[in-house]
Amino acid sequence: MATTTQRTAITIVTRDGTVDRQNRASRQLLGDCSGQRCCDAMASLHGSGGLPCHADCAPQLLAAGLERTAAASFRRGGRQHLLTCVPTDDRVVCSLTASGTVQPAAWQALTRRELSVLELLAEGETASSAAVRLGLSTSTVRTHVEKLRLKLGASTQAAVVARGYQLGYLT
Repeated sequence: MATTTQRTAITIVTRDGTVDRQNRASRQLLGDCSGQRCCDAMASLHGSGGLPCHADCAPQLLAAGLERTAAASFRRGGRQHLLTCVPTDDRVVCSLTASGTVQPAAWQALTRRELSVLELLAEGETASSAAVRLGLSTSTVRTHVEKLRLKLGASTQAAVVARGYQLGYLT
């Protein structure tokens, strides 16, 4: 696993933009926000101006799919932070990490090709369309995606992209 000095705050947001679940780090940072609008919860972060949060961001992200993965960097408490919001099937997974606190472990190092596939996934490409862009077979790209899932400890392509942002592979 990645080495951390501070846990990543994870917030799960429903299709209508309300907070469904939070991990402990999220509750410590934002308080218990269950049932509140996600944009209101994020607005409570002092010094977090410039976040892509607004009343309709969750429905818009879900409607657009991975093509609209949102990420924003901001300063809070003198430290740089990264907010990443990734649409999944019917929820948005929002992760908030202080920059420099999550570093990939040696076994999580990506090959050049895996990084290329990860970047295309972050752009919203499917395995098939990524294969066309890279000049590879779809099965080869699916193998790279599976290796990314294993290395990054993620079960879905959306989670792979979120971990890619958290670990600094994507900016």
